Amino acid sequence: MVDVIQELGHLEKLAKEDHEKRFNRLYRLLRQEQFLAYARASIAGNKGAHTPGIDGQTIDDITPKEITKLCQELATGKYQPQPVQRRYIPKRSGKLRPLGLPASREKVIQSGVALILNALYEPLFLNCSHGFRPKRSPITALRQVSNAYRAGATWIIEGDITDCFGSLPHQVILNCLRKRIRDERFIDLIRKMLQAGVMEDGYFITTYSGAPQGGIASPILSNIVLHELDCWMESQMGANPPAESSQDKNARSNPDYMRLHYRICDIRRYLDGKRPMPRGATPEELRQELREKLRLRRLQPRSLPRRVVFYSRFADDFVVVLCHHSKAEARQVKAAIATWMQTHLGLTLHQEKTHITHWRKLLRFLGYNLEGRQNPSGTGWLHLSVPKDAVRNVVAKIKRATAYSQAPEYDVFTNVNAVARGWSNFYRYAHDNNVVGGKLSTVIYWRTAHYLGKKHRCSIAKMMRKRYARSSKTGCKALFTHKPGKPATPENRYFIWHKTLPRLSLASATTCGVQDKQTYIDTGWAKGRSRHKRCETRERGENKCQSCGTSDDDLFVHHPKRLRNAKRVKKGAGHVAQSGLTQQTKLLCYSCHLAHHHGNPCQ
Repeated sequence: MVDVIQELGHLEKLAKEDHEKRFNRLYRLLRQEQFLAYARASIAGNKGAHTPGIDGQTIDDITPKEITKLCQELATGKYQPQPVQRRYIPKRSGKLRPLGLPASREKVIQSGVALILNALYEPLFLNCSHGFRPKRSPITALRQVSNAYRAGATWIIEGDITDCFGSLPHQVILNCLRKRIRDERFIDLIRKMLQAGVMEDGYFITTYSGAPQGGIASPILSNIVLHELDCWMESQMGANPPAESSQDKNARSNPDYMRLHYRICDIRRYLDGKRPMPRGATPEELRQELREKLRLRRLQPRSLPRRVVFYSRFADDFVVVLCHHSKAEARQVKAAIATWMQTHLGLTLHQEKTHITHWRKLLRFLGYNLEGRQNPSGTGWLHLSVPKDAVRNVVAKIKRATAYSQAPEYDVFTNVNAVARGWSNFYRYAHDNNVVGGKLSTVIYWRTAHYLGKKHRCSIAKMMRKRYARSSKTGCKALFTHKPGKPATPENRYFIWHKTLPRLSLASATTCGVQDKQTYIDTGWAKGRSRHKRCETRERGENKCQSCGTSDDDLFVHHPKRLRNAKRVKKGAGHVAQSGLTQQTKLLCYSCHLAHHHGNPCQ
């Protein structure tokens, strides 16, 4: 594994040193068994890796023997990608988004391709690109937009590309790759992946354009194509100019502001005794004049307007901020972008989602509501707020997590905490963070209180006397449950989410780690696989295999009764969950766990 990491680091180093260099012998690196094993390990922990494709296999079925077979097929040129399985998920607008799920073998190959492309192109990408990149997030894109608002925004172009992943022409993708890659066998492999086709409802559909949304290599391929748009915006449209020098800033100084500023400095020197008091002036008169000059200075901008264009992109959504431009000029810029994209990339702007908005109007970008505000001096700044539909969505998740009284307490508490913590971490940069967070904590409290009352068949007042205490971490009172398998002591209390996180500024250094990930609710308890049961089993086993007695930190909780094959269990989630809670689980090491499942833990 160390050799693979060193090889990728060497590629990235060469890419940083020479942005014009074309690389060869990439296919030879990809077909190495050690490299494919590293590519498999890099995606093994992802949730999507355990979703079966057209072959019905998951990442667990890709054994070392299967990796060896893949290497042989790549070396002999016999490897042929399988079609992707198409599924649909609902979008915010009510429409369906098509997803392409590759087979497990293709996931490993695409992971290796993505590793190589990331090493080659990450040093090449511009700072205005924020989607699907390490140490980048929606918050870093919003930070760039916020700086543009402070520069004097007048009109905003909200850009959205129509079906970006599905309409990328294959020839455009391959031509962009050839600018950086000279290995035709590596490019031909990517061509085969793009033209593998789609299986939908048992029918094969040939793909003539696009990269499957859901594929591991699709995000980096879309970034490579849209990198051409980034370069054109900065080179031809003059977007994102370098920072001004001190001389340029001084040249744009507002004369009215500087006149007031110099007079304020003189008055302060008189009052401090650094200069002799003017003849006929009294300290009280100077203090009154100082207050008036400070009031007038606050109403004056520090610098004169600067005509500049800022551009920020996250995946296929982008924003163009025009500073001190007219609306007619904004229309010209929008038309120029649409024409260039259609001519050079074969992509079209979504007419319904691409708007020209005044900087004081509300717009939606990357999950936040953006609205321009103005200081008394006339300088603008960006106000962030949480959209109402985002609040409704998280409340619906909380209601779903607390809807079933038969669910174990620990599972409900961990689900609610995961949803609330992830949502509040993403929206803690909003200016109404405290208001929305307070409302969310109220919803969580009452939903959890009603859940506990139904589960224990008691009133909320009676339940409060038993399950309401002060948290030692936050110092606030909240509902709690006890960690399973441990004594019911104050040290083993597990509290529900109850305190709003303090708001962070977009200028905070912690913005790089924020990711826009949808938190999902674990419903394993409904199939007899609750977290409560797993924790109890681990505490009872004391980190020892109950079959061979081996002490190990990496042990598996084995469910001896397979509920999906049970004939006596009544239908319904409640009966299945009850049967799952009463069955006797075991703590086993990897070898014993594999032996219980006859060599296949997925059976």
